[in-house]
Amino acid sequence: MNLQISEQKYLELKECVKKWLISINNKEELPEDIVALNFGLYEPYGIELIGAKEYNVEDDDWACEEDFEPNQRYCPNFEIDDTIEWEYVLDTVVKLLKELIVELDYLNILNVQHITTGFCDGDLVVIK
Repeated sequence: MNLQISEQKYLELKECVKKWLISINNKEELPEDIVALNFGLYEPYGIELIGAKEYNVEDDDWACEEDFEPNQRYCPNFEIDDTIEWEYVLDTVVKLLKELIVELDYLNILNVQHITTGFCDGDLVVIK
C-alpha cells in the first residue's frame, strides 16, 4: 500500500488548490457575514469548500452550515491515489492550506477569521 505523497505530487496538488482559490476569489464575492471556511475532504479523495456565518471550535457541526457555497464548490483536478492512507491525505492538505494562506494572503476569500479542514466523519483540523 502506498503510504506517502511524493514531493512532485504535493506541488501539483498545491498548484491545483491555488488555482481553484484564485478562480473562486476572482469570480465570486464572499458575503461579509461569512466568518469561517471549511475545506471538506471526502473519499475517493477530493476537496470541497463551504463558508459559514458561525464558527464554534467545540462543535464540528458548524461546518455543515452551507451559508456560502461557491459555484465551483469542488476543486477540479484534485486527484490523490485512493491507496494512500487518509491520515497522509489530511496531513498533506493541512500543510498546503497553511502555506497557501500565507502565499495568498491578498485574496479576499481567505480573509475570514477561521479556516478548517478534515473529513466529514472526523474531527476538523484548525488551520486558522
